[in-house]
Amino acid sequence: MKVSVIITTFNRANLLRRAIESVLAQEYKDFELIVLDNNSKDDTENIVKKFNDSRILYVKHKPLGISEARNLGVRRARGEYVGFLDDDDKWLPSKLSLQTTLFDRSSPKLGLVYGGFLRMSSDGAVYEIFKPTLRGNVLREYLCQRNPLTGSASNPLIRRSVFSVVGGYDEGIKTSEDWEFYLRLARKYEFDFVSQPVVKIRQHKGPRLGDRIKDALDTELLVYKNFQDIIESDKACKSFYLQAIGGKYCRISQLAIGRRYIREAIHSHPLNFKAYWQYIFSFFGSSFYQRMHKFYKFFR
Repeated sequence: MKVSVIITTFNRANLLRRAIESVLAQEYKDFELIVLDNNSKDDTENIVKKFNDSRILYVKHKPLGISEARNLGVRRARGEYVGFLDDDDKWLPSKLSLQTTLFDRSSPKLGLVYGGFLRMSSDGAVYEIFKPTLRGNVLREYLCQRNPLTGSASNPLIRRSVFSVVGGYDEGIKTSEDWEFYLRLARKYEFDFVSQPVVKIRQHKGPRLGDRIKDALDTELLVYKNFQDIIESDKACKSFYLQAIGGKYCRISQLAIGRRYIREAIHSHPLNFKAYWQYIFSFFGSSFYQRMHKFYKFFR
């Protein structure tokens, strides 16, 4: 088969059903679907087996981190291309058809194809439409977060051979593992896009992986270290990272370290006015800083 579709899931049987249905409804039919069940305790296994489709491989495995699960999926994949689908997202019917067509007419330098995406609320209502714009060498723009690019791991289709070149997902990373992997991929390969929306990305209320402040901080520190050559060649980009890192230190009550990063952010790019406010708020304590951060995120 041409494409290996990988769904990672854990205790989301009802949402998983819709995700699987969106894969089986693809206009493009030459795929296998690997469902990786992270030792769910609900009705996940029965939901999967009710589909009775020979293209579906159900794998119930011991509890794994998300990076470990994605790497397991890549090892089990047989297709030329790999596409991940989070169990709470839905693919649109033309996704694989559009993306494989673009791959087939491109050079081996192309490592990833993404598309537009729709953001939907927890009740399924669409509230944002994103149209892609970046292609070719996207590393600098993506690294400096001037473009959300894929929006989710459920968007891109990836050439499977790239994993042997850039490595798999970093299993030491606990959040933003896709972002870090795409950055490594963008160092060596070109990206391209189809302009049409290819996925509906669900946004949930309540805690998310990105709310794990220390985990997110660790990922940002790793990215800053590994891409320091590019980050420090762009004053605004450098200031953005230093400010973000400093802010997370403040949110985990390491205020002195946080202020040091924020001061450096201001020094690097004096027009980064947000950093001035962060620096001032840091003197009112970690609890106040966190409240101001939540206030800002709410109105952004």
